Amino acid sequence: MKHINYLFGILIFVFLLCTVSCNDDENAYKSELYKKVFALVSADNYNVFTAVHDLEEPESTGYVSVSCGGTTPTDKDILINLKLDNDLFDRYNKGNYDVEENKYANILPADKYTIDNYSITVPAGERSGRMKIRMRPEGLSPDSIYFISLKIDNYSVYEANPTKSDILYRVLLKNSYALQSSSSFATSYSMRGMLGVSNVMGTKSVFPLTHNSVRVMAGNETFQADTALINGRSIILEVDDRNHVTVKPFKHLYVEQIDGDPDYPNIYFIDDDGFRKFKTFQLRYNYRKAGDATLYEMKEELRVELKK
Repeated sequence: MKHINYLFGILIFVFLLCTVSCNDDENAYKSELYKKVFALVSADNYNVFTAVHDLEEPESTGYVSVSCGGTTPTDKDILINLKLDNDLFDRYNKGNYDVEENKYANILPADKYTIDNYSITVPAGERSGRMKIRMRPEGLSPDSIYFISLKIDNYSVYEANPTKSDILYRVLLKNSYALQSSSSFATSYSMRGMLGVSNVMGTKSVFPLTHNSVRVMAGNETFQADTALINGRSIILEVDDRNHVTVKPFKHLYVEQIDGDPDYPNIYFIDDDGFRKFKTFQLRYNYRKAGDATLYEMKEELRVELKK
């Protein structure tokens, strides 16, 4: 009898122990499940958020957003205050380029944007909120990476995700002729034409420059991410309201525009072949590189498919 009572006591103890353990696990699970954690919306290990801004708009709008997790809606307003902070920006440059400082990204100049209010409110019962940025991209270089580096300064309730509490807001440029992406600074056009009496063909990188102009390498010159080569061998294609193109030197290059060629009349237009549409430049110009006596005669057509 004592033996039976002993076994029964052990079973009761094990049952109670399992019950307590299950309750603890359930409470921990519920605590994690209903936890309210918010984060700045971004991608990759450096918390980069990319936004395309149109050079054809004197001022455009971007946003920094917050998203709140948890299985149930928030029951209180979350007020989040941000501040400018370059710590993440410095880590980005060091982590990506180390000692190659010529490749470093840039802090977006203060005159290119305005943040009227550095706070974000996530109303009770909602999952997200955002902060407005007014952007003025004209004059930014298409060869550079620009960031606004921000960090959560303080907040009213709940919990901030520590790995998503800062953000690099990256500014990408576009106009009607070219578009930057996070992986490329330019739009790739196919090229065909004549350099002197020789047929040439290939691809060219076309960079958005202003609201109505792009930059491209002259003639059959090869693009390299080298400032001296860009300055000495690039041209600007400026499109007026009649789609006539003016060919200009970017910096240290002699350029002579030749008008009147019926096949290459220095125009921009949308070419529709019945199946697809193409953005098209037809250009005629001569150019001479600094320190080179040779005058190169160039006739070229640049085309890229117009995506819907």
